[in-house]
Amino acid sequence: MPHGVYVDHHGNVFVTDVARHQVLKYEEGKWEEPALVLGEKFVPGTDDAHFCKPTSVVVNADDFIFVGDGYCNARVVKFNKHGKFIAEYGSLAEEGGKLGGMYVVHDLTINHGDRVVYVADRENGQIHTMSYKSEFTAIASVPGKAYAIDFIAETRSIAAVNISDHGSPSKVMMIDVDSNNITAVFPHNDSSFVMPHAITRLKNIGIYLGEIKSPFTIWKLSEVPPERETNARKSDFKLLNVITSQIPLSFCHRSHCSGVYPGYLPNYCRRYKV
Repeated sequence: MPHGVYVDHHGNVFVTDVARHQVLKYEEGKWEEPALVLGEKFVPGTDDAHFCKPTSVVVNADDFIFVGDGYCNARVVKFNKHGKFIAEYGSLAEEGGKLGGMYVVHDLTINHGDRVVYVADRENGQIHTMSYKSEFTAIASVPGKAYAIDFIAETRSIAAVNISDHGSPSKVMMIDVDSNNITAVFPHNDSSFVMPHAITRLKNIGIYLGEIKSPFTIWKLSEVPPERETNARKSDFKLLNVITSQIPLSFCHRSHCSGVYPGYLPNYCRRYKV
């Protein structure tokens, strides 16, 4: 059950699989077998050889691999390019406010220029800044839960998916990484996303948002340059396109309650051959 995908500067594709408790690396054009596997298949754990539902992965310019581990653990694990364990960082904290104290590490994004990794602590609604030396240096907060993040180098900001705990509409927020202040929100009216679960930004193309509930929409937004804004209360985003999936991919996830994922798939997933 793939959850997080990252493409490094060599073109390698890294995938976190929460059902297998593994991270898989595929070299460009060689999709038959992974070139590197981290974790033991279907065996969850907390040591340096196991994950428990890893959610996300990023790779820095020195080829060190950072894994968000994730749904049952509350840590970021660092490996070298050969898959050798280097260290783990973070601790479980069901209440936010403590540097490195997290409760569901749900997404990572990387700032190569500042040599830091940003960590989305979903349940506490916080984004932790962690240096490559794995020192936690700052926390930014969002209202509700912080589901997904992506760093934008040109504006030194993080695009973050926020889902409220109190029934308010879900939002995309822009957060300045120098001040940790929220600088933009979309949408700013009563319209709402359903349940956005992932976000990525492609330079000069747009910001993409993936929904995991019906109608399984992919939203495409663009950033509006601040100098063009005439009303400070407006969002720094505009909607470009909406794509609706014909296949209910999110319903094809194996059961999260089965422990070892015995291979259950609903009938409609078999029908769609997902």
